Formats: sequence, C-alpha cells, structure tokens
Amino acid sequence: MSVVLEEKRKVRSPYLDRIAKVSFSYVKLNRKGSLREDGKICGEFAITGKCENGHHYLKILYCGREWCPLCREQSHNRRISRWLPRIAVMKEGFGLFVFTIPEQLRVFYMEKENLSQLRSYIRKRLRQIYGPNLRGLARWHWFSEKNPYKYHPHLNVMLDSFQKLSKEELRQLKEDYKRALERFTGQKIASETNPEGKVDVHYQFVSASSIKEEFLKIQRREKKQSKILRKKHIKAIRKRLASGESLDEVCQDIYRAVRYHRLRYITRPTFLQYEAVLAKKLHGFRNCSVWGKNWPKLSYEEIERMAKEWENYERKGLSAILLGQGICPVCGGEIKWDSRGKVKYSNEFLLGYHCEDLGNGYYRIGEKQIRGSPKLNWKAFKENLKWKKLFLSEQAENIRKWLVNEQQRRDIWD
Repeated sequence: MSVVLEEKRKVRSPYLDRIAKVSFSYVKLNRKGSLREDGKICGEFAITGKCENGHHYLKILYCGREWCPLCREQSHNRRISRWLPRIAVMKEGFGLFVFTIPEQLRVFYMEKENLSQLRSYIRKRLRQIYGPNLRGLARWHWFSEKNPYKYHPHLNVMLDSFQKLSKEELRQLKEDYKRALERFTGQKIASETNPEGKVDVHYQFVSASSIKEEFLKIQRREKKQSKILRKKHIKAIRKRLASGESLDEVCQDIYRAVRYHRLRYITRPTFLQYEAVLAKKLHGFRNCSVWGKNWPKLSYEEIERMAKEWENYERKGLSAILLGQGICPVCGGEIKWDSRGKVKYSNEFLLGYHCEDLGNGYYRIGEKQIRGSPKLNWKAFKENLKWKKLFLSEQAENIRKWLVNEQQRRDIWD
C-alpha cells in the first residue's frame, strides 16, 4: 500500500488537481499498482442493484464535489431525491432560517470543527424554542450568490413547524446567536463597518395560510411584492381563480411548489470555483444534516405521488426519484445495491448496453443482458466493447476545454 500511495503522490493530472477526485478506495489501479494517468475518475465507476423481483439497475458513482462540472447537476438532483420524503411531511408549514457569519469571523469558520460546533449550537437552540421533537434539515452554503469568489458561509435551516416566531422571539434568537459567535471565536463582532455589532439572521415562515394572506395584500395593493411569492406564482393564482377554482385549494398547491423550490435552493451547489486551500480544510465535512427521530416512513404509494408532484414542478424523471429512495420504479420493490465488492466500472461502456437512462446517473439494464443468469459477466463484456478506446469521448473533450479556460482564468488572476 505504501508503494501505491507513493505513486499517487507522483501523479499530477490536471483533472485531479483542478476538479474533483473520489476517495482512494474507488481509484482504479493499473497492472503496476499505480494510478491511472489519463486523468478521468469522476463518474467512471458504478455499482449494480437488484430488486426482489429481479429488475437490475446501475448506479454511477460520482465524486459529489460541488466544483466538479461533470457531476454537479446529478449530485444536486440526488440530494433533492434524498430529502423529498423529509419535506413531504411538512404539510402545515415550515420555517426557513439563514444564519450568516460576519466577515471578520469567516476565517475562523474555514475549519470544519468550528462549523460543526456552530451548527450543533443552532440545532440545540432551535429545539429549546420549538421543543425536543423538532424535525429539521440544515445545509451550509459556502460562497455568495452574487460573488462566487468571496467566501461567505451561511447555514440554511428548514424546520417542520406550524407556528410563526414572534418579533421578540426572533430578536432573542439573534442576541443568543451573536453571543455564541463571540464566545466561540473569542472576538467582538462590533467593528468600524458594523459599530452596533449586528448579526443577520433571516427568517421566513411559509404555509398555505401565509401565502393566501400575502396574495390578498397584493390584490388590495397593500404590498407591491412578496418575499414568499414570485411573479409566476401570483400569475398562476390569478389564472386559476379566473377559471373558477377555490382560493384555498390554489394556495395549497402553490405552497407545495414553494416548498419544493426552497428545497432546490438549499441543496444547490455554491462551491463552484475550486480553491485548493479551502477544499483541503473542508475535506470529509458532512454538509447535509438531518435531525429528528420521529420522521414518518412513507409508503411506496406516497413516495410515488410525491415524486409525480415534483415531476410536474421540475420536470424530473419519476424513476430517478424513486431510485434515489431505493425503490424499484417498475414493481415498487426494495433495491439492494451490491456495495460489498465495490464494483468499479466506467460509464463509457454503457454505450454498448441496451440500457435505459433514467436520469441522475441511474440506468436500467436491459432484460436481454440478464436473462438466464442472476449475475452479469462484466469482465467479458468490457473486453468485447474495448471501452478503453472510447475514453476520448465528447464528455472528455468538454472537460479538456474547461481545463483550458480555467488555466487561462488563473493565469490572468495570478
């Protein structure tokens, strides 16, 4: 193993340095025991899965790094699929918090231990407000939406709640959060640009009743715009009301649409430009966090109905959402992925399979390929396809162009 690690240090592929790399256990070795030097790792391997009724599937393994242009969209969609059952139980309403960090303290929060400490404090403090049975989702955003080069960590928290915080409770929460930041960092928040030492904690409560209230205020011209409703939501409500639908039913549908939009926003990637120092410090940090022990387990019918609603809003594949929950989209059976042997295969040779692309890196293997044998002869199939000759594909060419542009950008800034 020491020889292999030594060879790993010698390899300086531009893809390994500039984009993303998976863990060492998934790296393919050549006959000499060293790393492949062709530079393509992300999305090169897959694992197989089979449901209880014999339907076979293939799941591409992605690196999951937010700055990787190869799997950024697929990883985002997989995060959405994993959290869909969580937000489906938020039927009455949800609270959305955004905890920001002052600029002078952001260097301290480049360490993953400090980020975990602050997230744990926020979770405990919110449980004191809402009760010990609180359920919630949390995820860090690393960079500003306006400036992708400026480190601006902020924690997004989505809570399953049916009550709105009062102004006094929100003010007290901000004061407690400010004191916690000063205690953890040992620094005062007050500065020349911020003499009062204010800390931004954005809060929003969304429910069907709050959407109805916001829409009526806009109709009475008491408000010009809403923080909850977009222009397309307002137009959709007016159009459906003109067709004779009930306002309560329409607001309930708009609430589900807003709920899914907030989920998509929270799970989106923000670490779009690779920074070696920050990436090394955050390596191994678990960004997505779910707390609460009383999450209900949804049935196949409920997940299918929820996936169809999501498909209507976002036009995503129903099969990909079900596979993200480990459910066979054909029969509804449970899928067991074969991860014991850590099957490592490139997605290039899928061109020769009669596989159906289900989206998000999932494939259904054709019936002709698996008939008569419960296991696929992957080794023989690889030799027949000569997948090594397919390496210079359109996907690899796009990565090469991206690397050239990235190097030109870095030369300008350097």
